Amino acid sequence: MASPPPSHKFGPRRSCVEEEAGSARTLEDLQRELDEARATIRRLTRELAKERARHAETSEAYNKTVSNMVEIARENTLLEHELARLKRHLRHQETPSLTLLGLELTPSEARAIRKAMARLHHPDVGGDERRMKAWNAALDRIAEAD
Repeated sequence: MASPPPSHKFGPRRSCVEEEAGSARTLEDLQRELDEARATIRRLTRELAKERARHAETSEAYNKTVSNMVEIARENTLLEHELARLKRHLRHQETPSLTLLGLELTPSEARAIRKAMARLHHPDVGGDERRMKAWNAALDRIAEAD
């Protein structure tokens, strides 16, 4: 029986061919791992670029939204001031009144009467067609006078 080769303190000694074969495998393994790492870095770099583009797009949309909201608030304030000015102006003017059956009516009152009479006398709700026509004729005269 042959005796095993003398062992080194770190394990059995390997021949030069075995060491070269082992180091070649190790180099191949290291090269493969390096290629995989580079591929992972390229993939992560592409993902990072996409996320940066999405972030820039989201930031731009946010900034546009905020600027639109500021502009709308400014316009709303201007409109509120204009409304208040017009209300003050209208208080000083007399509201035009219209006469129907001896009653003084404003245009908004005439519109309200037209709607109420339509609810009561329109033929689609079972009302009298002649009455509806009479009310419409009277209220049309008021609308024409306006």
